[in-house]
Amino acid sequence: MDREVTGVIPCYNSASTLKKTINSLKSQTLLLSEIIVVDDGSTDNSAEIAVEMGCTVISNTISLGRGYARMIGVKSAQTHFVLFCDSSNIVPSNFAEIAIKHFEEDLVCACFGRILNYQGLTDDLSNWRARHLFGENKPYNNKIHQVNCLITYAVLLRREHVLSVGNFNPSLKQCEDQELGEKLIAQNLKIISDPNLITYSIRKETFKSLSLRYARWNSDYAQPKFVLIDFLDALKVCILIFSKEDLKDKQYKCLTISLLMPFLRLYYEFVKEMKLLQAFR
Repeated sequence: MDREVTGVIPCYNSASTLKKTINSLKSQTLLLSEIIVVDDGSTDNSAEIAVEMGCTVISNTISLGRGYARMIGVKSAQTHFVLFCDSSNIVPSNFAEIAIKHFEEDLVCACFGRILNYQGLTDDLSNWRARHLFGENKPYNNKIHQVNCLITYAVLLRREHVLSVGNFNPSLKQCEDQELGEKLIAQNLKIISDPNLITYSIRKETFKSLSLRYARWNSDYAQPKFVLIDFLDALKVCILIFSKEDLKDKQYKCLTISLLMPFLRLYYEFVKEMKLLQAFR
């Protein structure tokens, strides 16, 4: 089996974490043929950092979204396999070496594992993220198993399979992995979750970034977007599930964040809508 892998890092204003992400891909025991950074219209010096570190950089003049960035990454790669890693994450040096073994079966199109907080992150927002987004306090299937979804915070993909279903949808700003996963599974291709594959999130969140991540992780590209309905759904989850868990575990700071999260999500959605309205005036 051809084991050549291209690393692809979609990036937007990630200057604070990008060096560590690139170094984690450079350190793979299965040497990557190339590392491509798709800079999606960053306004910081992310692109300059990637160039300085010897990566191939593809820069969008404006932000075109996650689907477009991933589509370009797959299209630009020249190898049979593509290792995606988000620009706020790092992976252990044996990530690609472990993942590629699953592709000895021709029908396997993707392999990923779980995401955890990097051990140095102990602030309140990171703690909430670990509990209620990453599920670090919940039981996890510790066996290699086939799953019915695709998650791309760090994932090894068979490029020919991705291209065979039309690649990532460039029009999707988010949920691009969900949509691609559905297309792959519809072709009877297999997506594997391996608990030995760990991705570490190294970004220190703000209230804004955390609420946007929460909103993105709980979105569905196939469902129409209604801000008020989304707020009510988030309110129900945060009060009936997250808050109860926080009280039970005596995590009172997390409880405060859980109660705030639906309102933060509503606020930032409102701000985004107002900016869009102003742009059309």
